[in-house]
Amino acid sequence: MVWTKKHTEIALFFAIFTLVSHILFFPQYTMPLPIILVGFTVILFFFVGILGYANAWQNCKDFKTRLLFHSLFYRLLAIAAMYVLTMWYDPANLPFELAASDAWNYHYSGVIVADAIAEGKGIFQSLSHFWKNESDYGFSVVIGSLYSIFGKSTTIIKILNAVVGSITVLRIYQITQFAYGEKQARLAGIITMLMPPLLWFSGIFLKETLLIFLIANIGYYTTRVIRTTQFRIPNTILVLCLLGSIFYFRTVLVPLLLGCVLLQIVFYRTKNKNYRLFAGFITMILIAGSLWVTYELSMDKHIEAAIEASSEQFGTELDKASKDRGINYTAAVVAPLLVAGAIITPFPSLLDFEDRQLGIYAHFQNEIIRNIMYFFVFIGLFRFIKQRKVGAIFAGSFAVIYIMILAVSGISFQDRFQVLSLPFLIVFMSDGIVANFAKKQRHWITYLFFIFFAILLWNVFKLSNRGLI
Repeated sequence: MVWTKKHTEIALFFAIFTLVSHILFFPQYTMPLPIILVGFTVILFFFVGILGYANAWQNCKDFKTRLLFHSLFYRLLAIAAMYVLTMWYDPANLPFELAASDAWNYHYSGVIVADAIAEGKGIFQSLSHFWKNESDYGFSVVIGSLYSIFGKSTTIIKILNAVVGSITVLRIYQITQFAYGEKQARLAGIITMLMPPLLWFSGIFLKETLLIFLIANIGYYTTRVIRTTQFRIPNTILVLCLLGSIFYFRTVLVPLLLGCVLLQIVFYRTKNKNYRLFAGFITMILIAGSLWVTYELSMDKHIEAAIEASSEQFGTELDKASKDRGINYTAAVVAPLLVAGAIITPFPSLLDFEDRQLGIYAHFQNEIIRNIMYFFVFIGLFRFIKQRKVGAIFAGSFAVIYIMILAVSGISFQDRFQVLSLPFLIVFMSDGIVANFAKKQRHWITYLFFIFFAILLWNVFKLSNRGLI
């Protein structure tokens, strides 16, 4: 047993203590009772669920099948729960989520694509009048394609999220199995299956779930390129195609992911004497193929524009995030905090002091769970470096470098951006939980002590920023 009853008790005590403390300290800003109860129920189910599933599935032979279908069930349940939550607190945004904004734009762009398909018009040409750049085309094309087949119903896109999200759970299990072994892999699969932030994004009309699916498949097929002698070239071509598709979802990820793939292939160790020759050959194919795809799709000019724009990205994204949350601060003051706590953030917003906070504190449980569990991520990352677990290079390099980019850009406290790294951090989280050493539990409690004050100070900062205290 890797996750014990004691683990669950500590985590639940921390969650209860944090919630009760904020209610006692700021009674006039207490969140609606249904939000608190539902959020705590999610926290309770997550930690009890890890314990129950880890025990029940410890030796089952059909683990992957169970993992896939249970993941699908929970994601469909999350979709239904999101509908109920929105209908109760923000019915004007139905059929989308609470405080939806980008979701409406994606829906409208999907309708444009569906109409273009029906009328025989150019899809990209039609989208060019709606989006400013190609990095938003990918999800719009997927939406429009499904709209043209099933009708313009948003439900089909959320079902797609549930399906690809469930396959992603399986992929994280397989990536962890390759990097560590069956014990860590099963735990990683269970955690990914139950992780509330991933369930939350399955229930909303955004591209993050599909984007995570694409990234996870790049990681998985990279391991296939390494460990199988058959179909290496087809798997390499598939990785290239997936990298090309990422361009139309989030451009800046393409060079990062290519670098992570190359690091995984080049630095992987094996007893096969011919592996170095093979690694060099595959590396040349990936680089040459990436350059060819970049040239053929005219991506080069857009990548250059993205690089040029990155110099202003910190100020732009920080300003947008600040306005979304009604917070005013200078980059000079906040930047060090963002870098220092980039992995741990975002912290939960636990106070109700204005209407637009609803869409933020409604998912407080997501942030609390991540804050609690990231202690094990740090242990896993330490062991990854110390033990030189070369099978986890893709997951580690992507998660860490991506979070560093978020920190430098000033957006590490936004859950929508952070969630892309979460499945890959779970790879290390599972190893951190499995790791057994003296005073581990004491260190975890000490960590939670500091996290409690960080959460408290974050919420105090939000109040003081508005002159409410």
